[in-house]
Amino acid sequence: MRKRLRPGALCAVVLGLTLSLGACSEGATKQSSANAGTITVEAPNSAPTFTNNFNPFSQSDTGPGLNIIYEPLVASNRAKGGVLIPWLAKSWAWSDSGRTATLTLRPGVKFSDGGALTPADVVYSLDLRLKNPKLGGASYSAVKAVGSDAVAVTWKSAAYQQLGDLKNVNIIERKLWVGRNPLTYVDKSPVGTGPFSVKTFSPQAVTMAARADYWGGKPAMSNLRYTAATSANIQTQLQNNSIDFCTCDIDAKSYVASDPKNHRFIMAWDGSVVSVMLNNAKGAFSDVHVRRAFAQAVDSDAIAKLSSSKLPLQQPPASPTGLSTKTYKDWIDPQYLAPRKQDVAAAKASLQAGGYTVQGGRLVKDGKQLPVTFVAPSDTPFIKTIAQLVVQQIKQTLGIDVRLSGGSNTGDEISKGHFDLAATWMSSGEGIYTALNQMNGTLASPIGTMSANNTIRFRDADYDKILAQMAGTKDQARLKQLGRQAQAIIVDQAPTIPLFSSGAAGVANTAHWSGWPEAANPDYLANTGSGTEFITTLLHLRPTKG
Repeated sequence: MRKRLRPGALCAVVLGLTLSLGACSEGATKQSSANAGTITVEAPNSAPTFTNNFNPFSQSDTGPGLNIIYEPLVASNRAKGGVLIPWLAKSWAWSDSGRTATLTLRPGVKFSDGGALTPADVVYSLDLRLKNPKLGGASYSAVKAVGSDAVAVTWKSAAYQQLGDLKNVNIIERKLWVGRNPLTYVDKSPVGTGPFSVKTFSPQAVTMAARADYWGGKPAMSNLRYTAATSANIQTQLQNNSIDFCTCDIDAKSYVASDPKNHRFIMAWDGSVVSVMLNNAKGAFSDVHVRRAFAQAVDSDAIAKLSSSKLPLQQPPASPTGLSTKTYKDWIDPQYLAPRKQDVAAAKASLQAGGYTVQGGRLVKDGKQLPVTFVAPSDTPFIKTIAQLVVQQIKQTLGIDVRLSGGSNTGDEISKGHFDLAATWMSSGEGIYTALNQMNGTLASPIGTMSANNTIRFRDADYDKILAQMAGTKDQARLKQLGRQAQAIIVDQAPTIPLFSSGAAGVANTAHWSGWPEAANPDYLANTGSGTEFITTLLHLRPTKG
């Protein structure tokens, strides 16, 4: 992102991003200073109406735009494989054999109430995670202020690859939060370091005003308007040009075709892979033979084609490692770049090797029937369609009847491990360690308890040892070597069924705003669901001429 200085200095600080000269030209800066107009976007994961609560720690519904009101110390550029970039911290240095990172804060950062960002604010923000596990916990073990402009964060062991965990910690203003219960406080007047602050609120729309004193430079638009839109009406709002941008489940192909001049498709390849989660700690799927059989029975190529039917491009079938081939092509072992092909004979042999038979549509072992349920949320049509095809393929190849279930609130049940199969976006564009660490056995919770990580509850001692070694190295060659060792275990153990590489499919109306990232090889991603990436996008936008 760009530092807020004189206009000509906006190009000086790129913070690890490869910014285009056109987006950072003197002419573009003059357009930005015009402060023209309002940009309207669909709120990420939008509910039918908004809740007037902007508490960043709330466990229930909140108002939209929290991710651009509050900011982290560091961020990652998922368009470039998750490389870590400075944000509120301008730099960091390691000491104590990789156990401690000292982060120097960016000068001139102010909260929206005018207060300056201080080490005390950062220490307080990070300490909340240590003192309140319900806020999500922390991988680090201690934090302290260092002088007037830095903080030292310490882990129990070498943690070069865990600095990225800090990108998930919102920095708040200490003086406002002392005495508040972070879990229950209702915040209708949020104060953060981000480029916008709440201006007006209604259950249908929230308008935010651009900050003139934002450290990254004043946005070109005077207002950012979030509108509540559901899957039932978002297509209509886009077609009548009442929304300028969204990352949402729509028929992007018809949207672009309706106005090729102004309607644009933007695919944010964010490292995600649409996958079938297998519950490695429950019933038949705790047996590797069953996991292998289901993985071999599924035709990921056919599912990838179905998933792309409403997109102007084809989402590629995924690597059996579960890593996105769009994001991690250089990190994936070459022998695993190609997707796992459907092999019905091998699938049946895997069941037989485990002592299983199929009788009357049921999986049977030792005379006991083992029913299989696929949980798919009814309010996510895209995922439900994928689930239906997987169920159909399992029936056709193995003869097993998989019961499809799920209402509108299945997230908690999946987190508690009350499923056999479930579909979701897995993997991550936050770097190879973070992507593989999602299946770290030390993060798995017992069945019946909420699990924010490793929801599939995969446990493999050798895999966990490799992850520990990855966390403690900053040598990229060593990191790649270890990563490939981990991939071999994933392919062999089949803890999930990776289907296709995906991302945040977005559409933009360029009639009012230009400067969107390139579709083919973007320098940054346009995604309302990711705060630092969306901020980056907004600061590159400028009014469309003519």
